[in-house]
Amino acid sequence: MSRFDQEWAQVPTGARWTAALVALAFSALMAGIFLLPALAEHDMKAFIMLSPFFLLTLIGAVPIAIYVLLLGYVWGDARRRGMNHVMWTLLALFIPSAVGIILYFILRDPVPVPCPSCATPARKGHAYCANCGASVRAGCPQCRQPVEAGWRNCASCGHALGQASAATGS
Repeated sequence: MSRFDQEWAQVPTGARWTAALVALAFSALMAGIFLLPALAEHDMKAFIMLSPFFLLTLIGAVPIAIYVLLLGYVWGDARRRGMNHVMWTLLALFIPSAVGIILYFILRDPVPVPCPSCATPARKGHAYCANCGASVRAGCPQCRQPVEAGWRNCASCGHALGQASAATGS
């Protein structure tokens, strides 16, 4: 599964349907504004002349659908990351000019790592599972804070990790 497929799976099905319906409604509204008056008067010359303008308005349906899909992505991604998904979706919706969506991408939490033994999600700062106590990430042998592979010293206490302990986490 590609990265795009993984991220696309975060968009709820309801948001996909809503985006399609909003795009169709926008297109129907533009058809009503541009084409129906010409059809009502049986003026085919005006209908043919207005058709390109209607087709250009269909381009406006695409950004609206993309905006709805982005709101759906914020909803699904915030839920996946254990964040308040309702609050972030409302912020993304009501802060104008898509600034709320940009803020979400800047301020979102990292994806939690599942515990290898019980699959409970563990946040970034946790080296051990809060449910079963199993090691989720490598930890410092002195202060037991999470450390990353390749670190020579612990960022919390300064203890020398060495290459073997940094790679294995023991």
